[in-house]
Amino acid sequence: MMKRILFLTILIFLGVFFFSYRVSAQEIEINFFYSKVCPHCATEQKFLDTIEQKYPQVTINRHSISLAQCRGELIDLCKKHDIEQYIGLVPLTFIGEEFFLGFDNPEDMGQKIETSIQNQLKGLEKPSQNQEKINLPIIGEIDISKYSLPVLAVILGTLDGFNICSLGALILILGLVLALKSRKKILVFGGIFILTTAVVYGALIFLWHQLFSLFAPYQKIMTILIAVISIGGGIYFLKEFIKFKKQGPACDIAGSNIISKLSSKIQKKLTGTGGILGIIISILMFAVVITIVEFPCSAAVPVVFAGVLAKAQLPTTLYLFYITIFILLYMFDEILIFLIALFTLKLWLASPKFVTWITLVEAIVLFALGFYYLIGF
Repeated sequence: MMKRILFLTILIFLGVFFFSYRVSAQEIEINFFYSKVCPHCATEQKFLDTIEQKYPQVTINRHSISLAQCRGELIDLCKKHDIEQYIGLVPLTFIGEEFFLGFDNPEDMGQKIETSIQNQLKGLEKPSQNQEKINLPIIGEIDISKYSLPVLAVILGTLDGFNICSLGALILILGLVLALKSRKKILVFGGIFILTTAVVYGALIFLWHQLFSLFAPYQKIMTILIAVISIGGGIYFLKEFIKFKKQGPACDIAGSNIISKLSSKIQKKLTGTGGILGIIISILMFAVVITIVEFPCSAAVPVVFAGVLAKAQLPTTLYLFYITIFILLYMFDEILIFLIALFTLKLWLASPKFVTWITLVEAIVLFALGFYYLIGF
């Protein structure tokens, strides 16, 4: 078991390294200053939307000069580029060491901006082409340039899936349903619970992403937030690991009384003469309540993931895709337990020792992410 845990930890550190290297080596930052009443700014806004779609390596920070903080950042950048005479003029776009004043159309100024982006991307690629390819035993040479966020989604989703509170709720439901000795009812009731849990958990991550997106224009604040939450989560999971080592894995959540009452109601409906619709509604309510109540039990992992996605400022379809990957991996162990119960009419439980050590791995990963963002800041 210890060898497996060590191997898993090494893989996770490789994943974090892939993610860290990709973000630091390939990102180009554009600072775009605009006014809401400026028609040329509105035209450039639309042009920059196409740039975001075309160049995922580009991060665009949009600053409204009506905000005091943005005016301060504009003054700092103008002083840095020795163009203080342009303070207050918009649109003004900074790309690395270059800047562009005004915007007429995508064919003229837009082409100049895009050419600057392309040149700077080429400048990033040349020194790092060999570094982005690594050799692994047996697997051979692989290109890691496109696997940062997907790898992070897989790693964090998988680790978050071994959440003792969520697993306990599923086992509770399946334990009640198994008493009916009906695969059809296990499929319906267990499937409803898992599907509802996935949807609600995904919605919570989406809401956190939307909240973090409000801070997206303020990259330094975002970096500090993600670092603090990551390190705080690492401390929490380290304490949980120490507790689990002494007492064994156990879920301590504030809403245990509510969960107990709901499970009693479900048990009565399953053993009573009530209709199937009432049972389904009860399981739906139970799944929603347990997902919301137990969310703080492992909140650091999905919240950090939501923050990373928001900081990347991805198109809607792409960040929803990464959230979906996270949820699928988060639900993997629950789906496995569900399928075993469906086909064998028996419950399979993850080893307490495995759950305990997974908690330590979560702490390590969150510490690694937190310190990466602190160093980046």
